[in-house]
Amino acid sequence: MSTADVIVIVVVVVFAVCGYFIWDRRYRGGKVGTFQPTNEVFKDPTTGRMTRVYEDPVTGKRQYKDDP
Repeated sequence: MSTADVIVIVVVVVFAVCGYFIWDRRYRGGKVGTFQPTNEVFKDPTTGRMTRVYEDPVTGKRQYKDDP
């Protein structure tokens, strides 16, 4: 294994770890405490699951999560 191969592997692992912990937290429930459920519930046409809309009253950002 050459030095270049090791460098590439290290870079890929670093990006994978950063991606898991940092990238696009909305799909993993990032900032759950600031989002409040709304009355909006709909059937996701892609998955067929009922989905609830959550909104942050301060920023106006919205999240979509499966409705239990």
